[in-house]
Amino acid sequence: MFAKKGSLGSLFLFLLFANAAVFAGVDTQKQCDLSPSVLASSAHGSGEIERVVVQAVIDGDTLLLKGGRRIRVIGINTPELAHHEQRLQPLATQAHQRMLALLSGAGKAPRALPFAAILKVGQDGKDHYGRTLGHIFTSKGENVTTRLLAEGWGFHVAIPPNVWGADCYSYAEKIAKAQGVGVWGDSYYRLKSSEESILSGGYKRIVGTIEKLFISKKVIWVALKGGVVLKLDRRDSAFHKGAVLESILRSHGAGTLHNLPKIELQGWLIDRSTWGAVMAKKIKQGKRKRWQLNVRHHTQWQLRAAL
Repeated sequence: MFAKKGSLGSLFLFLLFANAAVFAGVDTQKQCDLSPSVLASSAHGSGEIERVVVQAVIDGDTLLLKGGRRIRVIGINTPELAHHEQRLQPLATQAHQRMLALLSGAGKAPRALPFAAILKVGQDGKDHYGRTLGHIFTSKGENVTTRLLAEGWGFHVAIPPNVWGADCYSYAEKIAKAQGVGVWGDSYYRLKSSEESILSGGYKRIVGTIEKLFISKKVIWVALKGGVVLKLDRRDSAFHKGAVLESILRSHGAGTLHNLPKIELQGWLIDRSTWGAVMAKKIKQGKRKRWQLNVRHHTQWQLRAAL
């Protein structure tokens, strides 16, 4: 809620940001489409371009190609469909259907599989499940991830070294966030405080107050009030650079961490109590935080503006 004094100014700034995000996102997401010259030359960036046939859409971010290759789409994490012990998450079915529709090129009513598509394999070409990591495009070269993110069917994910398109993916996500659509308008995906007594693992949006900073040669640890600690591996340091980390380090050096606004971020929350008896004991004794979130890229977090 805006304070009574200056409420019109606050509302104006919010609308200005929302409109700027939309217009900037529209221009930027086109940069993640493949140009005619790229399509013709079948080469672009550090990855490889290839024409493929999509045999099945497993969910909103996973595909099965003709020949048996499974593709985990880079740049987005969509709600999970029910499988094994995983329950159906809100909007998972809609994200799945939207992926089908975008790839089919038939608007909101997808044509029958299979679909012709274009794949750009990431610099790191495989995940730990053996799936191929890649950006997926329609047969016309339209980037599917930017469309899904702009409509709110998932969250932007940037995991080095697969950060091609991270800027336009981030802007596309801002469009949906500003408009409050999709995952940004569903209470299931609400921000959770690092101080909540009941948290769970998986992809989460977290907000918290920075409590302490621990800096070593290999890792920067950012402890939040409550049960969450952020890990910044220095091997990703080139991708951490940005206004947020600069503000944190500057405040740490000046001894003014307590003056920073709350930090908002998203990523996979990891339960460290499952790491064995030694860690579980340290957590119980209050020597370690139970929950860890790895920050891999500067688009993952932001300092909230003080209202």
